[in-house]
Amino acid sequence: AVEELADQQKAGDLPEDLDLVALACGSGGTAAGVAVGLTRFAEVAPRAAAFAVCDDHAYFAQTIGRITAEMQALDPSLDARAALQLLDIYDQYKGPAYGVPSAEQLDFIVQVARVSGLVLDPTYTGKALFGLARLPQRPQRALFVHTGGLPGLLAEPRLMAEAWARDAAGS
Repeated sequence: AVEELADQQKAGDLPEDLDLVALACGSGGTAAGVAVGLTRFAEVAPRAAAFAVCDDHAYFAQTIGRITAEMQALDPSLDARAALQLLDIYDQYKGPAYGVPSAEQLDFIVQVARVSGLVLDPTYTGKALFGLARLPQRPQRALFVHTGGLPGLLAEPRLMAEAWARDAAGS
């Protein structure tokens, strides 16, 4: 994925001055892959930010550390330790529980859709972009990796309908 981002930058389809790649983190696999990718394609961005949607920082630090070590075992030219140095893990924006967004997160998801047309799910991408928008030191130019989440959106139709209704009533 990071190699593709580098190719897009070289083609002029993606800005070259990114300072962060941001993504939701539910299992640690994508975060590990992006961090390792940044060690190979450092021109893409100097750092990555993984926004936990469940569990905590310690869990993901251990899990992502294990995954990157397994990657290095398969390809010794990879540097698992360097990858971990490029990754920040945030767990303070995950909401009340896995699959359960806060009211503030739901309002944010609705506002993003209204303003930009970008549809976020309440389990992964909504929580991650919510976290990115609330970082105390926001990046100048971040690339947000929208990993999908349509099943999460469809699994909670009542939750999202209520959020849209609250927004419409307040408009």
